[in-house]
Amino acid sequence: MNRLKFLFLASLMGLQVYAQDLDYFLELNQPTTIGDARFNSMSSATVALGGSMTAISLNPALAGLYRQQGFSLNAGGLTRTMYDQDDLFLRGSTNRAILPNFGWVSKDPESPMRLFFVYNTDHAYARKFNIQASDANSMQMPIINYANGTPPEFLADNLGPYEDMLYQCYAVDWDPDKMEYISTADLTSTDYTHNYFRKGLRNRFTLGAAFQHSPQWYFGGSVQITTSNEDVEVEHSETYNTFSDLNYFSSTEAWTNVSLGISGNLGMYYRPVQFLRLGAALELPQIHGFNLDWETTFRATRPSVSSSAMVAEGYGTEYSWGIITAPKLQSGATIVMGRAGLITAGHTFIPHSWTMSTGKNERYLTEIIDSTISNQHLFALATEWRLGPLILRGGGQFSPSYREGQQAAVGYSLGVAIRSDQTTVEFGWQRRIQRSQYYPFSKDYSDAFLYQMQEAILVVGVAWKI
Repeated sequence: MNRLKFLFLASLMGLQVYAQDLDYFLELNQPTTIGDARFNSMSSATVALGGSMTAISLNPALAGLYRQQGFSLNAGGLTRTMYDQDDLFLRGSTNRAILPNFGWVSKDPESPMRLFFVYNTDHAYARKFNIQASDANSMQMPIINYANGTPPEFLADNLGPYEDMLYQCYAVDWDPDKMEYISTADLTSTDYTHNYFRKGLRNRFTLGAAFQHSPQWYFGGSVQITTSNEDVEVEHSETYNTFSDLNYFSSTEAWTNVSLGISGNLGMYYRPVQFLRLGAALELPQIHGFNLDWETTFRATRPSVSSSAMVAEGYGTEYSWGIITAPKLQSGATIVMGRAGLITAGHTFIPHSWTMSTGKNERYLTEIIDSTISNQHLFALATEWRLGPLILRGGGQFSPSYREGQQAAVGYSLGVAIRSDQTTVEFGWQRRIQRSQYYPFSKDYSDAFLYQMQEAILVVGVAWKI
């Protein structure tokens, strides 16, 4: 079989994945959702609470509370399940092991300065869908609509790989009189199967210092290196209820996206009275640079055309782009009830409109973000109670909807720890639920699949001081 192969360079890539690009931008903007056992069991309400290496990576001033050299190591697993919104029919589930966190805090008895290093898995990209639809629109429709008016010989140079490949695999024909691309099938009455699989991680390496200004005031700052990687596979096939020639079309896509970013955090911690703790932290915008490798294959079946001509491939290597994420402002308070326990609350504010692309081909997202995305708020409340060597924890979080088609996110958590001398063994479990939407056709926002995501994280860790 002869194949038509095309190499599309960076200038053509900006039109490839509208909806999924926006998802990725917003996920890079999200606050830390995974951390050590204490962070998870307290539903992330730790900006005014010490004893967590993940909390130190977000509010570096908390490292100043350590009077001894401290260490922490955690491991765990994540399960994310996708359901239809209406009937909760299972559409896909993913599981993966993770190393959420390890960290170290130094202590020099002669100095009010503490140095620290923390590695943290901030976010996991895990999504798996199996979608089936009947009498729906074809994925070809938005591609055709975008291509209309552009003759075939100008598709690759002026528009992009999807438009050119659709014509090269003979899925559509060109009508020079109407300046339109036409199909020999009814694209408004399509039966299709769509499979989507995505995996990846966002990791943070933090190096910083904290300073004890007085028994009441602590300040800190850090430099952070953030890495992100994702692998995506998409398989789509469709048939038509009414056709004169075209009776089958399929698309397979695979891409690998890797990024390296730099940022910093500033934090403060204040103890105005014995029972009250106040904390605040500012995460500066992350500057990310990406490399993207991708490959796409279109295949069509038409009895009137030789099968050897009906496959088109597009591929690209080391396409580079970049973004600057929105800053994140965190604040919180903790009420301490002696040695019996505590209650803590936190709030995270994310102004998504600050997000911007450093590449001209992705700047179309700025207008989309400004028009469809609101500022995001995350509220968290947690408590901890000590019963001798046994420590019980629990909490909840709530994030109102900030995106059209996406509902509020709700989470809750539980945890237990056993403390012996200078060592603490901890278990943290957290569950989050959110209803959202996914667009199987990445060229526009149409025919969204409405789903409910349920995510569960279990982390086991040990922390010790020497």
